[in-house]
Amino acid sequence: MTTLDEERIAALLQSASVPEPRVDVGRAVRDGRRRRQRRRIGGITAVTVVAGLAVVGAVQLDGTTSRPAPAVPVLAPSPAGTAPTAPVAPINCEASWLSRPVGGSVAVANRVDPTGRYIVGDIGTGQEDGRVVRWADGQASVLPAGARHAAAVNAGGDVVGTNGDGTGWVYRDGKLRFLATPPGYQAVLVHAVNGRGDIAGTASGAGDSRQAVLWSADRPQEFRLVGQPGSAATGITEDGTVVGAMGELPYRWTPQGTGAALAVPDGYPRASVDSARGEWAIGMVPGAQRGGGVQMLPVRWNLTTGAVSLLPFPGASGIAGNGDLLVGDGAPLVVAPDGTSRRLPGRPEVRATGAGTYMANGISDDGLTVVGAVYENQAYRPLVWRCHR
Repeated sequence: MTTLDEERIAALLQSASVPEPRVDVGRAVRDGRRRRQRRRIGGITAVTVVAGLAVVGAVQLDGTTSRPAPAVPVLAPSPAGTAPTAPVAPINCEASWLSRPVGGSVAVANRVDPTGRYIVGDIGTGQEDGRVVRWADGQASVLPAGARHAAAVNAGGDVVGTNGDGTGWVYRDGKLRFLATPPGYQAVLVHAVNGRGDIAGTASGAGDSRQAVLWSADRPQEFRLVGQPGSAATGITEDGTVVGAMGELPYRWTPQGTGAALAVPDGYPRASVDSARGEWAIGMVPGAQRGGGVQMLPVRWNLTTGAVSLLPFPGASGIAGNGDLLVGDGAPLVVAPDGTSRRLPGRPEVRATGAGTYMANGISDDGLTVVGAVYENQAYRPLVWRCHR
């Protein structure tokens, strides 16, 4: 990491306020895709996502508040973590391109499985013609055309997602199957799958009704409703813990189905949970009004201790099972629970020309594999960072 990077990290960690967001290419792509993915389903609008952190009918973080948002504290180690007592070997990372088995100017790697072996993404023109691609040990395969907008992949290579019409799907053992939509609802939005094949998502219906749902990858026509009406599921851990929302509160459910609200940072009225890995979860709270809109601030939960931390970064695009936070702000950064960080390098040929804006979307459980894309010459090209000690 360069002196400039070290100074930037120190400024971030010591600042009591969130810096102005940089141009986030990844977020712009996701927001554009969300706008294009609106569909009329049975008289309601269902919103599907390609790689974003959103929920059908989820907590409405519109930030309509008349009081100033509280100041953002500095990033502190989790109460569950301790500072290292011995020197830690440096981590070296290299970026490499992922192959493109189909054509398209928008080619993005969106998610990686906990082990770092499987990667999923989308390749197309950005006009709702994208194909889902799964890379396994660097080899690419294209999923059937009936699968669109992959949301997650597990350590077994199972891929899940949601089509533009609100139909959930799972690709397993070379077969594409569709998930049941619970009676009384008209669409689903799939978010996550764990190693056991448990799939988490949210069903939506008329009048903004919604409920968290679990499916099984090997029995996709069976489902189990989670919590009460008004709930939403956005993530699931390897042990079956589900995270999401109940009304406007961030929520978690144990594998046995017992639910409880997660803490909200002091001074903030509500929060949303976006994803979870291991004992960690990340989400957002509404901050101050900025230019007619609301600045969304990232937060992190320790699901074991219940502690919540407001993070001094413009945004967070992923969380690893070991607690490493992925900040994909155009020059991606990985921040450990103790506050130490490392900047991910660019590709040599891109860095040499001074071109390229990077987006990082997913991180493995050990924090050593990160996936995303680089934008240059009016196109997005998928890549993976592999790190080692």
